[in-house]
Amino acid sequence: MNREEALKLRTDIKKFIRITGILEPERIPKDLFEKPLSVSQMMALEELELKKLTIWELANKLKLEQSSVSRLVDKLVKNELICREVNENNRREVYLHLTEKGQITVNSLREQSISFYQGILNDLSESERKTVVNGFELLIDSISKSASLKRNEKS
Repeated sequence: MNREEALKLRTDIKKFIRITGILEPERIPKDLFEKPLSVSQMMALEELELKKLTIWELANKLKLEQSSVSRLVDKLVKNELICREVNENNRREVYLHLTEKGQITVNSLREQSISFYQGILNDLSESERKTVVNGFELLIDSISKSASLKRNEKS
């Protein structure tokens, strides 16, 4: 990829983030909370929907420092979205999992985002939609491979 293509990709990704408002707290349903959730909090909830995790496991999945995730978890516990559960076989190990309110929140966030992306894709023809979806898959695969190579170089 030449420099101009890389600059175009960088610019387009920034535009995508701005136009979609992905990082804006105002996009989060306010009827559930006093303060909107951060992107990291939403991603943590989505990870915990899949299975119980320790703080260390959650930090690895979110690619964040354990101390940052610990603060994030404290806020989610305070908002009653997740709870801590001590492992009976190893009392030093604490698992995190969604509460009922947390599951309702994840479901609400998912439905909101599906509606949002359907609205975007509805303006495109079927072939254009496939191009967009396939293009995103290719981009994400390429980013993942590049990140993996960089991690291996550091080892």
